[in-house]
Amino acid sequence: MNCARLPSGLVASVILTAGLAAPAGATVSDRAGFGVSGAVIVWSADEGGAAPTVVDFVIDTGNGATGAASGDTDLIAEDTNTVVTGTLLSTFDSPASAGTMPFRIEDAAGGDFITDSNGDGIANASDSFSAFNLTPQTGARVDATTSRSSFYVASNVPFAIDAQSQFGGPNTDLIFLFITSLDMEVTRTGDDGVPFGSKAQFPHSAGPQGGVTAFPNLLSLLPGRNVFTGNQRTAFEPGSIADQSVRFDLAYSVGAQSLQGYDMSLGTFDFEVEITYTVYIP
Repeated sequence: MNCARLPSGLVASVILTAGLAAPAGATVSDRAGFGVSGAVIVWSADEGGAAPTVVDFVIDTGNGATGAASGDTDLIAEDTNTVVTGTLLSTFDSPASAGTMPFRIEDAAGGDFITDSNGDGIANASDSFSAFNLTPQTGARVDATTSRSSFYVASNVPFAIDAQSQFGGPNTDLIFLFITSLDMEVTRTGDDGVPFGSKAQFPHSAGPQGGVTAFPNLLSLLPGRNVFTGNQRTAFEPGSIADQSVRFDLAYSVGAQSLQGYDMSLGTFDFEVEITYTVYIP
């Protein structure tokens, strides 16, 4: 109780004396720091064909100028499959399972027509056409067609895409005759079963085809080539991953001139081209 009556000056003196008597101690310095690295999220269908699935999460850990030498880390080990453009249907199965290239009927009594009556690029059970009258000159040839597939990307930084082609299937040599070309375009917003792009911007300021390199044939992609380089992130406003995603649309077209020599006497054929797209941060 006597200590409670000590003058404040005496209390201060006692505290000072106690401090001088304490031994010197080590100091600890702490600096808390936080940062967000560049990241690119790719989603489409997984290796089993399930969609929508996030299949690549790439973070900026390098500074390479190509996909193969970028040094970036993909935190998801498995690879992905594209989806049929406008749907979440995986392209895991061969295109032949969905349909075949359209025939062009020429010199029929009522005029020429294509067996792809609904215009989806393939001839299958969903097509139908009227009976037609033959003439001595009526013939059939495989007409030019286009295969379309897509994948989705969300990013907080600009990114680039490289592509490499690999030919396969029982009639690989036919690709040299048909010479399939690649065209790429970006769709900013849509709804393919999952709405996307409402909070996104094009990954290149020039719009749907900005930063894209088209290739006249897939043979030029054999060693691997850059097909897209962006100059801005896709995420434009706060939102979900899908909101901040855009869709990359791929179109593989077989030239009409290369197929005019086809005749039904040549029988059936099947060829496949596998294109590997590598997304990275330059």
